[in-house]
Amino acid sequence: MRKLSGKRSASGQSSEAAVFGFARMFFVEKTRQNVSVPPGDDTMRRNVVLITNNPCFRKSVDPLRLQFLCGTSLDVLITARDAIHVGSSLLTHPLCGNLRPNQQPFRSILLQNSGQKERDLNSTLYLDSISTIEEAVLLYRSYGSRLLDPKSLPDAMREDHSFIDYELMRESLTLYGLL
Repeated sequence: MRKLSGKRSASGQSSEAAVFGFARMFFVEKTRQNVSVPPGDDTMRRNVVLITNNPCFRKSVDPLRLQFLCGTSLDVLITARDAIHVGSSLLTHPLCGNLRPNQQPFRSILLQNSGQKERDLNSTLYLDSISTIEEAVLLYRSYGSRLLDPKSLPDAMREDHSFIDYELMRESLTLYGLL
């Protein structure tokens, strides 16, 4: 691996700082792309629920708006799929973060619980949600036994993966009033 030189640019910033600044900016922009539907009024915000297997959300998200699962990331996707089939809609993409299923043991998905009337008005969003979640479940199932189980990881590795999932969801959770 090549070591970056500590040369300063015209702005007085070292090349290392510029590279890491770009990486930080890129990560923040990718996180913003996770949000698929802009928030509306308070009614919509009250109908938002987080489905996750990431334990760090248990401390920071209201328990009434959190569905925590002690399972794998595939369990989270299946639970979200079942909720979508009875009327909920995706607010965040189930495959956010551009991580392969065998690289991320934690998965978090924001859903909006809708009544029949709201679902009829937003039928395109509802059908898109079904299609997106079904494709995600198929992808995760194709990995079979290669999926990471959070319980099988060392503590330090589990904390790192948990932090990544938290950071990917933080802006969306703040936007929808869960953080």
